[in-house]
Amino acid sequence: MVPLRSIIKEACEKSLIVAKFFCVLHVTNKYLIDPVQTIGPSMLPTIDVTPSLYLAERISPRFGKAAQGDIVILRSPRNPRMCITKRLVGLEGDTITYVADPNKDDKQETVVVWLICFACSLKILV
Repeated sequence: MVPLRSIIKEACEKSLIVAKFFCVLHVTNKYLIDPVQTIGPSMLPTIDVTPSLYLAERISPRFGKAAQGDIVILRSPRNPRMCITKRLVGLEGDTITYVADPNKDDKQETVVVWLICFACSLKILV
């Protein structure tokens, strides 16, 4: 018969290994990389319409290392439970001119980018 003390010791060792695993998983998910699923046509042709799983890294946005053309993931302003995927067109201080109405080529609008929230964004590794 196995003594109760050795069973308790083995259970504590196994519990400690599981706890360490979940700690590493939490730190990796919260601060390093995050699995992200994208759905929808807004990022064609870079990202397909079919649901795709990507790894998004969280390090560069924390240090302000986002550049033009990067794909970022943000919380939707209309539905905070949903994330949206967009490409950075301009950074803080850039002036962007775009065609407001595709039917009328002469109608253009210009906007100045004045704020980008890097705290909530993730950069996709494509």
